[in-house]
Amino acid sequence: MTKKDERGGERADIIPLSRFRAGLARPRGVRRMEALLEAPDPAAAVAALSLPEFYFLVKEVGLGDSAELVALATPEQVRGCLDMEIWDRDRMQLDAAVPWLLALAEAGFEKLAQVWEQIDPELRALILARTTRIYDRSLEEEPDEDEERPMFTSPDSFFTVVITAEREDEIRLVHQIIDDLFRADMQLARHTLMAARSELTAELEEMSYRWRAARMADLGYVDFYEALEVFRPIDPETIQIGEQTADRTVASDEPGAGGGLPAPVIEPMSGTFLARALEQVTDAAEAERLEAALIYLVNRVLSASRVTPGDEEAVRLGSLRAAATTSLGLEHLCAGRVERAPAALATVSLTRLHRLGHTLTLRLGRMARLLAPRAITAGEPSGAVLESLLRARPLYAAVLDDPEAAGGVRPFQSLHDLRRAAEHLTELAARIALADALGVDLLAMKQVPEPRPELDDHARTALARMLGGGELDAAPLEPAELDAIARRLAPAGRLGEEARARALRAIGVLATTHRIALPPAILSRLVDGWLARLEDELGGLAAGQPIDPAMVGGVITSAHKT
Repeated sequence: MTKKDERGGERADIIPLSRFRAGLARPRGVRRMEALLEAPDPAAAVAALSLPEFYFLVKEVGLGDSAELVALATPEQVRGCLDMEIWDRDRMQLDAAVPWLLALAEAGFEKLAQVWEQIDPELRALILARTTRIYDRSLEEEPDEDEERPMFTSPDSFFTVVITAEREDEIRLVHQIIDDLFRADMQLARHTLMAARSELTAELEEMSYRWRAARMADLGYVDFYEALEVFRPIDPETIQIGEQTADRTVASDEPGAGGGLPAPVIEPMSGTFLARALEQVTDAAEAERLEAALIYLVNRVLSASRVTPGDEEAVRLGSLRAAATTSLGLEHLCAGRVERAPAALATVSLTRLHRLGHTLTLRLGRMARLLAPRAITAGEPSGAVLESLLRARPLYAAVLDDPEAAGGVRPFQSLHDLRRAAEHLTELAARIALADALGVDLLAMKQVPEPRPELDDHARTALARMLGGGELDAAPLEPAELDAIARRLAPAGRLGEEARARALRAIGVLATTHRIALPPAILSRLVDGWLARLEDELGGLAAGQPIDPAMVGGVITSAHKT
């Protein structure tokens, strides 16, 4: 028998199990943290986490409850968390940095100095330049006599530090940082104070951002315009299994560089074609390569969506989109055969798979744009479907799966989603074409004041007139014609099979005459829906009794004439 270690890695005495499946089964939040802290070597277990995995674990648990994790984190992990947390574009947010610095201070002066040494010198100086005014006593510099803000002399007596921060916790933090740095590394402390005293704040911030941007680019957080590459359309015919474009892992000596997938990345993949493919990958090196490639891809999608790493909900949604779109592209390339997926993942770049999935949704978006101008009166769910597809990055309307899910959207994630949306658009196109064939000017409907006829009212009106003994014509029904269809429905209030057959033939002939491609399944579904509405609206009317056209819905009557 076999077992898994805490990381879900393979040991010599175990049957291979995919890292992906182990990652899904891994405990979350506090339970995950406790498992790491209870490992035989907690420091090694924490160090083995990739930066995104460590960062999102701390975010999930809460920084205030993650003191033990932060105390065990590598300097590179903490620096990476600051990279992800404290920047708003090219501006350092001191308020966001303070909680992390407090956590470091609570871990002891040795830990603070260890991490401080790995932070970019410009960022170290920037933090103090934002919170202090430093005077070099060897140059006989002194603060103004009327200075009322807190101040102290550095432990080496070389500097007088005036704390310009206003919050009590920031004042205590600055004092502790300087004091702890002098305890641990006097040279490092002096270097930081001298830089904070002498360098321009704007230049410190610019250089700090450059270093940070370079590291973030290594994780996939590239420039917005460069990141847009993941959404550039691609010709599906140019992507082939075996093309040898697969992402290659860049070797790194940093601890945790080959760690696992963080929860916001791995969980959105659950149940997708991509997940089923990853479950088959049991080779540790290949699994690690794919994990790194997935994190890189997700981060590029987030950059292209202008999402900051610290926005947890936006990161979750961005990860969901990246996973779903990549899964869609992979499923299309493999023609839905999951046994072909490992070969595809081994030879095709995930970025190209994402572009493929996005391109497939753009095709639906183009079809939606063609239909939208004449679908003003199409009603629901067509309105929701068109609205979701008309976005720059088309989404799937949840109403296609659940009629009650009005307004809900999610990324396309499977060929089934594509087919379902395409079928709806095909049916909508047929409804529009049939209305055109009946002589209706749908573009002019934009100018008709509310309440205006719905798209299907025209077909129902024509069918009602025909079944009442007239022609297939969408002109408004007169009271006598309403009476005729009411007589046809009496006494059961339902139309029989003969009436349904006549309706199918009439619409079929209309479609053929006007060269409308109308699949039998769509023809049958449309006619059944139209007849059912006629039965509901007119089946209860008493034949021979006066009918008020204004009280009849689902058809266009003389009461609607303008």
